[in-house]
Amino acid sequence: MTHRPTSVAAAVLTGLAVAAVPTAAQAATACEPQIDASVNEELTERFGTYGDTAGRWTGADSAYSVPLPDGSTAWLYSDTFMGEVNDDLSRPIDSPLLHNSIIVDASAVDDDLTTVTGGTEAAPESLVKVPGGDEMQNWYWFGDGTVEGDTLQVMLLEFVKTGSGVFDFAFAGNAVASFDADTMALTAITDLPESTVNWGSAIYEDPNDGYTYVFGVEDNQAQKYAHLARVPSGGLATAPWEYFADGTWSADPDASGRILEGVSNEFSVQRYQGKFTLVTGDATEALSAKIVMYRSDDLEGPYTDKTVLYTTPETGGNVFTYNAKAHPQLGDGDTLVITYNVNSFVGDDLYADAHLYRPRYVDVDLEIPGRRR
Repeated sequence: MTHRPTSVAAAVLTGLAVAAVPTAAQAATACEPQIDASVNEELTERFGTYGDTAGRWTGADSAYSVPLPDGSTAWLYSDTFMGEVNDDLSRPIDSPLLHNSIIVDASAVDDDLTTVTGGTEAAPESLVKVPGGDEMQNWYWFGDGTVEGDTLQVMLLEFVKTGSGVFDFAFAGNAVASFDADTMALTAITDLPESTVNWGSAIYEDPNDGYTYVFGVEDNQAQKYAHLARVPSGGLATAPWEYFADGTWSADPDASGRILEGVSNEFSVQRYQGKFTLVTGDATEALSAKIVMYRSDDLEGPYTDKTVLYTTPETGGNVFTYNAKAHPQLGDGDTLVITYNVNSFVGDDLYADAHLYRPRYVDVDLEIPGRRR
């Protein structure tokens, strides 16, 4: 709250054997990634069954995933429906709606899913609230997260209500939420320097240079641009940030520069098949159904070779999809595990069908010619 076009070049040379010299089209095809995308049945079934039967979490958007020290995974969500699902798979009209929550997925340990919120089980509230705020007027949505020692650090994006419409809200600032990685207890909220960039779209931990890299979005509605910052590893909420622009790093948040146009508010960056790979919904098109990747030799970019990985089948009519991202720890050297969100411009749709407002899970198998591992 976000296929492969074919080009044909042909030349006909009378009497020339086609097999002797590859045509331009054949050469282009040989260089294009080979893509095979399919629904991830395991994650779809696990979270679908949990949402339908647990009587807690029934759907959400965002869906970042962070590996925890004990082998489990913290799934970070923004707007979250709680409560029961009716027998006809609708949501009760009084279902609580929170602005953020976490599901701890202990499938690597005991195949258990546990929803963590604020408030009580009978009266759940957002896990993290703006101090002194009113959740009807200002709230936090979650960005990406990372683990520092025994602490889960989650990027917070504060928004404020600007009118009476569903989409009448505006970005107000960035912060970091600190949680005990064992209990998910909130231990601190740390405000970050004032910035117009929505920081936390993606986090990349570099194991070699001692930095945590944080991507953000300059959101101009029709145009969205990726930005990049860094902070010494282990110091997301405590160490000074630096901001990238024109090949240099600066301590001034206002110096941050654009590194890529057309990203969604949430995306992912990982080292994959020899290059840095950015996966995002295609924000170069309004309400696009395309999930795309860009590739770069350097984390700072430039990101090029835009490639369509998947077209979301749900998109159309009142329904739109958004904020696609990959989950590096769930994939492997050949497969990207990607989630995306599904929503509707008609609020009643979210109550009529509980399955609508839930993340989708897709496996994308790639074979990239000449790749480096």
